[in-house]
Amino acid sequence: MDWFEIAEELTPKIVNGDIETVISRVSGILRSLPESPFHLILGLEFTNRPVDVAEYFDNFLKAQKAKFKIGAVYTETNGFDINPDRWYFELFAYSEYGGHEDYDWLSDWDSEHYPCMTLTGLKSLQEVYDSDAFHDEAHEEACQFCSLLVVCKFQDLIRRSVPLMRELYVPLLATSHDYDFIAEFRK
Repeated sequence: MDWFEIAEELTPKIVNGDIETVISRVSGILRSLPESPFHLILGLEFTNRPVDVAEYFDNFLKAQKAKFKIGAVYTETNGFDINPDRWYFELFAYSEYGGHEDYDWLSDWDSEHYPCMTLTGLKSLQEVYDSDAFHDEAHEEACQFCSLLVVCKFQDLIRRSVPLMRELYVPLLATSHDYDFIAEFRK
């Protein structure tokens, strides 16, 4: 199964925030592959509480609104597959929303640095990424779909947190570092 074809197939759904459908599809693909250490993701979720994530966003938005009018917010995890010791996400604010046609605008944010938030609940999977399994060609396909599922589960955490955010009145885009698989959420 080609990872890029699946990502392309699912992009319209992820852009529209249909995370449940995407998670179901990617989970089904992973289940169909030979058993690997990466199948562990199927039973895991991020354990950060949506109310805490919402408060983190609200504090960021308050701080940035004091400096400029916000047109969009973007969040991404760190490169989790090559940084298994700590998984976290960062926030960026923009004075204008640039849409989904070309994501170059995401590299030119207007906000100042803001402390990142550690992601919790997938420590056992982080250990898999830190093991020889990550470099084992026999697990390459499972690793790719596992990584996509990690991105989707992060996006789902954001989706569940958005209704609790009091300061969000602009589009919020979410993904992981080096992924163009970007979900959009609006309140």
